[in-house]
Amino acid sequence: MRDNVTLTLPASPAAISAARGAVVRAALDRDVPDDVLDTLRLLVSEVVTNSVRHGVPTEVVELTLTFNLELHVEVTDYGDGFEPEARVAAIDDAGGWGLYLVDRLAERWGVHRNGFTRVWFALARV
Repeated sequence: MRDNVTLTLPASPAAISAARGAVVRAALDRDVPDDVLDTLRLLVSEVVTNSVRHGVPTEVVELTLTFNLELHVEVTDYGDGFEPEARVAAIDDAGGWGLYLVDRLAERWGVHRNGFTRVWFALARV
């Protein structure tokens, strides 16, 4: 059984907290363990932040969260996209950690580009 939550948010800083809050409410309704919820909240914040910063400001950010045997998250914006690269910034740089965290904490992740940018990741539910 698939259980989806989908949000369409303005591509503004307010999208970050709105996405995080919606994900927390949805996860709590589905008995997601606290440690998984913490990781989910962090990664959603990071990926939505990237969409707001690098997407088209006049467009929207779309978030889809699928509760299945695992948690699958997709965040879509209408920016040009990017090629995932290894982090090259200094360890003490304040920004640029979003995809590094996704790479380290998600079971798997990826990027699709086709007139839009969709970053997705999956987390185990246990």
